Amino acid sequence: MEIWLRDRALQTPTRHYARSMTTWVLLAGPPATGKSTLAGALEKRLDATTLNKDRVREVLFPGRMTDYTPEQDDLCTRAMLDAAAYLTTRQRVAFILFDGRSFARRRQVEEVLQAAESAGAGWRILSLSCADEVVRERLDRANPEYQAHPARNRNMDLYRRVKQSFEPILHPKLDVDTTKGVETVLNAVMGYLMHGAG
Repeated sequence: MEIWLRDRALQTPTRHYARSMTTWVLLAGPPATGKSTLAGALEKRLDATTLNKDRVREVLFPGRMTDYTPEQDDLCTRAMLDAAAYLTTRQRVAFILFDGRSFARRRQVEEVLQAAESAGAGWRILSLSCADEVVRERLDRANPEYQAHPARNRNMDLYRRVKQSFEPILHPKLDVDTTKGVETVLNAVMGYLMHGAG
């Protein structure tokens, strides 16, 4: 299935990136690499909506019911996939941004891409990274960005663990370095999403 999806993306780009179809966008990368910030910036500039795993978890598992287990993460992701399929079949939006998950495991990427195929959606992958010192600043508890984020388990230890165990993404993607801020990469990202320029 992995090879089939990769070949589909490489051989039929017009199908995946046609303007008339909904495109699912995976924002992949370790914590604090700018996924949510980039999603917010894209929402302001595109016909897009964001499905954020951490926000979904807040609703499904409020307060002390949040445990940040892989099982809870998977359940929240399945809810996001159902919502994305609903929006796609009704052509409610041009882009659906998947935020709040690192997509550090290949199976997590495959799950979304297969669901996109089933829903008749195209897909794009943004692979985010940034310098470690910038991540440390973003994870400073005094930083307003840290305080506003719904996931309370983010810290440098989690960042290092995810980064070190991150499995390579084998599908076409755009590598996005947010070290200097998401505003410096917005034009490249939008060009990739709209026209397939990588």
